[in-house]
Amino acid sequence: MKTAKLNKGFSIIELLVVMGIMAILSAIAVPSLTSYYRSYKYREYAYSMETLVRWSRLTAMEKTANIGLCVDRAQKTLNIVDMGASRSDVCRGNTLKRFTIEDDFISIKGSSAAFDPRSFAIYAGNVCLTGDSKFYKVVISRFGAIRIERGKGECS
Repeated sequence: MKTAKLNKGFSIIELLVVMGIMAILSAIAVPSLTSYYRSYKYREYAYSMETLVRWSRLTAMEKTANIGLCVDRAQKTLNIVDMGASRSDVCRGNTLKRFTIEDDFISIKGSSAAFDPRSFAIYAGNVCLTGDSKFYKVVISRFGAIRIERGKGECS
């Protein structure tokens, strides 16, 4: 009686075929993952920025103080500043929160704004994110209303 010899491994050809298939799949997947990551980070920054602007309005009412939104384009930050009773300089005072953009494909710009304790705007303004030919702008009107504008292109 003969016993059958069992092969317990892979041949080099099978291994090369599997590696070739994995290389093809990764070549297709990497650009998609990069695009997905950029889109995800853009949305995350946009919604975080909007939440922070809304938070600053509520904080002005809670603390009964003037709260400023100070945009620093060079540092890519949005600082929320407790201005106290002052109404002169939006960027002067105790920094309550800092929102920093760490990715190089997203930029921030806008005019500074401030809320008074009644949630009216001392200075109407906007904060805008731009990334991958899209923009997300949070606009603060004269009466403290917050409006969102988004679209293709750059901030205007």
